[in-house]
Amino acid sequence: MYDIRRLILLRDLAEHSTMTAVSELHGITTSAVSQQLRILEEEVGIVLTRREGRVLRLTHAGRVLVDHTSRIVAALEEAESAVAATSAAVTGALTVATFRTAQTRLALPAAVRLRTDHPGLRVRLVALRPVESIPAVRQQDVDLAVTYSYSFRARDLPLGLASEYLFSDPLVLLAPPQWLERAREEGLRVLRDADWIAALDGAPSVASVLFACREAGFAPRIEHRSSSFEGMAEMVEHGLGAAIVPDMSVADRHRPLIACTVDNGIRQVAVTYRQASLERPAVAAAIRMLRSLAQPLRPAA
Repeated sequence: MYDIRRLILLRDLAEHSTMTAVSELHGITTSAVSQQLRILEEEVGIVLTRREGRVLRLTHAGRVLVDHTSRIVAALEEAESAVAATSAAVTGALTVATFRTAQTRLALPAAVRLRTDHPGLRVRLVALRPVESIPAVRQQDVDLAVTYSYSFRARDLPLGLASEYLFSDPLVLLAPPQWLERAREEGLRVLRDADWIAALDGAPSVASVLFACREAGFAPRIEHRSSSFEGMAEMVEHGLGAAIVPDMSVADRHRPLIACTVDNGIRQVAVTYRQASLERPAVAAAIRMLRSLAQPLRPAA
């Protein structure tokens, strides 16, 4: 019988292509990864990988084995969840990943209520962006994650994961004082000659600025960068430029800077989990709690 840990290493190699990436993912050396994969090939009795330049590609046999590995891992977790579901008590440990702006409004209240309702349950919160938290759910480093995706950008989840919509967080335009009244009257297009404030390169929210401005007929002149939406709002407050941020991220003292919502600009917030874990009482309880807390955040019909 094949070793499940070695099968998982092969699965992760299929996704990440390099030994270095797999070693970092599992916290072991590249030589250890290489050794385990060699042992797996000996067990299988057929070549599973081939080198193409600086990356490793799976052979046909390797891809077949990875396909079966995904089903094996899911089946094992389904078995664990089914056994856990035989108990009426919600116990054990539950790790929830959340992005920064959802922590105060959603993840933290959920953690507090879960611990109150289920004294035998230990709830841990981990701050991660979706680009980090979705792989963490897949790797079973966290049990579920509060995630988001932008309405103008499709997102495909890895096999075995599912997302449930919680609520929509509209994008809003923050305009500096000297532009605020005109922006409220005429919208985003009046800021074509203004300086703009955005997140650091590579952050998903940068795409929201580029998309919204392109829809308004111009390319933004990004002059300032910030690692947080709060920092962007402070720059807008001091007249350095305009910014587009999720409504949920705007603190009360900065709400007077909101000029308007952004057309076709929505950040959809969801809870992402492994389908095989859904029967697990702690996971099911957490999803129910998040669903309940998100209900008041949904716009009225």
